[in-house]
Amino acid sequence: MRGQTWGKVTLITVSLAVMLGLTTCGPTEQTKAATSAAVRASLAQLGGIAFSSGSKSDIYVMDADGSNLVRLTNNPEADYSPAWSPDGKKIAFVSDRGPANGDVNDEIYVMDADGSNPVRLTNNPAFGLGPAWSPDGKKIAFTSKTYLIAHSNQEIYVMNADGSDPINLTKDPQTDASPDWSPDGKKIAFTSGRALYGLLEIYVMDADGSNPVRLTNNPAIDQDPAWSPDGKKIAFTSNRDGNHEIYVMDADGSNPINLTKHPAQDLSPAWSPDGKKIAFDTSNRGGKPFETEIYVMDADGSNLVNLSHKPAMDSEPAWSPVK
Repeated sequence: MRGQTWGKVTLITVSLAVMLGLTTCGPTEQTKAATSAAVRASLAQLGGIAFSSGSKSDIYVMDADGSNLVRLTNNPEADYSPAWSPDGKKIAFVSDRGPANGDVNDEIYVMDADGSNPVRLTNNPAFGLGPAWSPDGKKIAFTSKTYLIAHSNQEIYVMNADGSDPINLTKDPQTDASPDWSPDGKKIAFTSGRALYGLLEIYVMDADGSNPVRLTNNPAIDQDPAWSPDGKKIAFTSNRDGNHEIYVMDADGSNPINLTKHPAQDLSPAWSPDGKKIAFDTSNRGGKPFETEIYVMDADGSNLVNLSHKPAMDSEPAWSPVK
């Protein structure tokens, strides 16, 4: 989501000194080191993760174990919120590179997965945020709000993958944002403030905008839904325990479980293509409030690994669909 900060990423390496030190550490340290190595080995098989990084924000991609960092965009303005196409050949993203062309708002762009051939998809006096591809790759849902209308609200739109035929799906006086398609393409989960007092909750609607159903009902902020690849679970962010944590619930809203349980601020959950891992961004872990890192954990919250271990700002992970 926009409003987060970003920074460069440094790949995690294991020095020879640390490797040699393993021979003298106790059983607990050896077990932890072996577990970490096993987790990284499994992550190496799970494709790539795109994310936002840098003080002005650019799009980067790395292997799912944190290695092989590649910068995809290098623009004077901010590029953020990457979203892979289902075939892994394209990445949609948000950019405010428009001012050089007389545009003052953020727009949705798409580029090849190697960062080449950026194409602007939206072009109107509004901003476009949070692109999300339909499972068949033919549509992109996104959030839009105009700067030109007083007290205007955010709405969820869907357009063709080439940017044509944008349609307002929500048409509600309250905020609707952060769309995410169900794996079968029949539903869209989203964040909405249409509940009492404008509290943000998770809703789901049919892909044409009909039949909205409220999934969460809590006097807190519930946002950023992300469907599991099998469609049975939805990960989301909530501050119902006092700070933002990553939760997971059944697709009907039942059985919410706190996965992170940490005093840090945990946001932007993203499932691995096999549904066994969840990547997310986190800040204020280890008493570092001005650093945001990309972490990954098992889908049950175990085996936490920092992928972007550096005093910088890395956020909004998006897992490639390649299995």
